[in-house]
Amino acid sequence: MLEINWYFFAITMVVFLGLIAFLNAFFYKPVLEFMEARNASIKGDEESISKNLNDVEAKKLEIDSIIANANAEAKKIKQNALNEAKEKAANEVEAKRKLLEGEFSKYMQNLEASKDELKSSLAGKIPEFKNSLDKKIAQI
Repeated sequence: MLEINWYFFAITMVVFLGLIAFLNAFFYKPVLEFMEARNASIKGDEESISKNLNDVEAKKLEIDSIIANANAEAKKIKQNALNEAKEKAANEVEAKRKLLEGEFSKYMQNLEASKDELKSSLAGKIPEFKNSLDKKIAQI
């Protein structure tokens, strides 16, 4: 049958326990510390990423607000410029209209004066026309 050699069994147990103690001291603890440090680093990186994402969102909102304000201000400036241009154009049109009305009024006065002058000139020449017409009728 199988006999157990207690001496080798005891040596094997001592070597096994010594190997476990050695591996625990020089391998398992440093690996566990490294894994804990790595987990802490990963957690810190995740928190940093989360903070950066929050900062990015805040900056995005700030940028959107700035863009909205800039668009509103640009629209306001554009509207003011458009209103000023319309007002300037209306003033120029009004000034030109007044100038043309004045010129038209002068033209009408000159036309009336020419009409009166022509009437008086023709009225002065009516006897000549009448004599000329009478001579033509007499010839017929």
